Amino acid sequence: MNTVIGFDIGGTKIGIGVGDESGKILGMVSIPNVDTDPNDILPLMVSEAKRLCKEAHVEIADCPAFGISAPFPADALKGIMTEPPNNPKWRNVPVLDYLRSNLGIPGCFENDANCGALAEWFFGAGRNCRDFIYLTMSTGIGGGLICAGKLVRGGRALSAGELGHVCIQLDGRLCGCGQRGCYEAYCGGRALALRMREELKDKPESMIMQLAGNDPEKIDMIVLEKAVRAGDPYALALWDEMSLRNAQAFGIFINAFNPEKLVLGTMAWAIGDLYPAPILKQLPRFCWKEPREACQIVPSELKRQIGAYAGIAAAVNYLKEH
Repeated sequence: MNTVIGFDIGGTKIGIGVGDESGKILGMVSIPNVDTDPNDILPLMVSEAKRLCKEAHVEIADCPAFGISAPFPADALKGIMTEPPNNPKWRNVPVLDYLRSNLGIPGCFENDANCGALAEWFFGAGRNCRDFIYLTMSTGIGGGLICAGKLVRGGRALSAGELGHVCIQLDGRLCGCGQRGCYEAYCGGRALALRMREELKDKPESMIMQLAGNDPEKIDMIVLEKAVRAGDPYALALWDEMSLRNAQAFGIFINAFNPEKLVLGTMAWAIGDLYPAPILKQLPRFCWKEPREACQIVPSELKRQIGAYAGIAAAVNYLKEH
C-alpha cells in the first residue's frame, strides 16, 4: 500500500502528515503560520516531512507523491500561492515546485475545499460514492464536487465548486467576495457574525449582546446557537432565515448535480440536529422530489480531523488520476 505525504496550508498553521491510502496516519505535526515568511517556512515544511517519514520508517524516495491543500486565490495549475488573505508575506510563492525539487518526488496542489471533498470521499462520509458534494460550512462556505467518480475542477480558472458564491438573492447582501446576494453572505459564519454585530451594537438589552458580554466583537455562531436554544426571538428569526437560505442553496445543488450525498462541514456536526432539521423541513420548496429523496444529507465524518487528511487525500487522488 502506498505511503504519501500531505501538506495542509492554513492561515494560522500548516499541517504536515504521512499516511497511507487506507487513511492510516503514520505521523502528523503542525507548525505555526501567523505572519510568517515563506523563506523560513518552506525549508521547515521539507525538514518536518523528512523527519516524519524517518520516524515512520518510510524512505522519502518510496513515497510516490505528496499533496498540498491550500487556500485560494492561487494559481492551482502552477501550484503558486498568489495572495492568501491571512498571510501577507506569501505572495506568488511557487510552493509546488519548491517541494517537488526539495523532496524529489511528484506532487500536486489543490484548493482546500476540494481537498476536504477528497478526504471525505476516500476516508469519510463520501466513501463508495460516485457523485457527492462536500460543503465547508464554517467562517465561509466552500464546496468540492465529485461527479462520476472524479474531482471536478472546472476550466481554465479551476474554480469549480465555489458554491458559496452562487447568487441566491438579486441585489442582496454584500458578500466578502465583492458580489451581492451570495449564499455565503446569508449563511457563512463570518457574514452572520458581522450582521449580528451591526444590527445589535446599540442594543445592550438583547440576549445575544448579553451572552457576548456586551462586546459586539465576541458575537459569533456559538453565541447565536445559545440564543436560539434559549428561545430569543431575534436569534430564532435569524436562524429561520439562515435555514431557509440553506434550503434554497441545497435545492439548487441537488437539482443541478443529483448527488448521492451532500456532506456538510463544521456547523452541521458542531451544532447537531438544530442545524439540519429546519433546513430539511424547507427543502421540498426548492428541489424536485426524486433527486431530493435520492440524496442523503449528512455531517462530515472526519470533523475536526479533516485537515489532517486533506493533503494526504490530494496525494491519493493524484495517484488515482495518474
